[in-house]
Amino acid sequence: MNFLTRINYMRSAKYWLVFSLILSVVSLGALGFMGLNLGIDFTGGKMLDVQYKVDLTNAQVEEAVHAVVGQNASVQEAQMKGGEAGSEWFIRTPELSEEQRTKLLDELKKHGEYTVIGEDDVSGAVSSELATKAAIALAIAAVLQIIYVWFRFEFKFGITAVLALVHDLVITLGLLALMRVQINSTFVAAILTVLGYSMNDTIVVIDRIRENLKFRKKGESLEDMTTRSIQEVITRSLYTGVSVQAMLISMLVFGGDTIWDFAMTLLIGVTAGTYSSIFIASALWLFWHQWEDNRKKKPSGKPARA
Repeated sequence: MNFLTRINYMRSAKYWLVFSLILSVVSLGALGFMGLNLGIDFTGGKMLDVQYKVDLTNAQVEEAVHAVVGQNASVQEAQMKGGEAGSEWFIRTPELSEEQRTKLLDELKKHGEYTVIGEDDVSGAVSSELATKAAIALAIAAVLQIIYVWFRFEFKFGITAVLALVHDLVITLGLLALMRVQINSTFVAAILTVLGYSMNDTIVVIDRIRENLKFRKKGESLEDMTTRSIQEVITRSLYTGVSVQAMLISMLVFGGDTIWDFAMTLLIGVTAGTYSSIFIASALWLFWHQWEDNRKKKPSGKPARA
């Protein structure tokens, strides 16, 4: 990847920011109009893991479930373990009364004999508490990272690093909303992992910028210095990002439905984090510095004293 060390990244910095702005607007629109596909961990409800001895279609199972619960329920086929014959289904519904539960099980039996492999109930109070704790965990993680970068580097680096994190979070949530990926308890772990990965990658870039700023070449512009800093670390960042993405793609393909939502959240977040670390944080820092330098060079407008 030697050609990557010859690209003038900051020459196109405005285009990177415009691209990210468009993605962010689309993501916010998806969150506003579609919302996240919250699972029972956050909304409360029941999840059934049902295994049939015969092969069924998604439409058949949905027909049985929707006849009792309505359209609020979701049906997802699971991968049968050990190559066994039949089919397995995850059925997620709102909270059900005992009468509704019995009726649902009877309706499912119309399509053949089955075994209930697992059954989980989450009350509304528990789901509300989990949502609150998830928000607190994300807020604490973000604040701690701001404090670390602020003291470890400088104020501008801290603010631009946090803006890059916000960028990653917005795009990740927006794409999850568009793709209707279900948000459950593992989502919190995935998002915290994404924020940690993104911040680590961003620190690699801004640390190199800080070092090169101390030993800036004679006559080298701030834009060229920032580009040189990216050129010196981009191979490492991309190798790390691609390695993680390859693992996550393997999890999506071979891991089955139980970890699909978790792996997809990580894949989107790591991709956004790799991009923002290289292009967004550095571009924001550069434009901020250039704006301050231009402001200092402008005359104050006050008449000179005689």
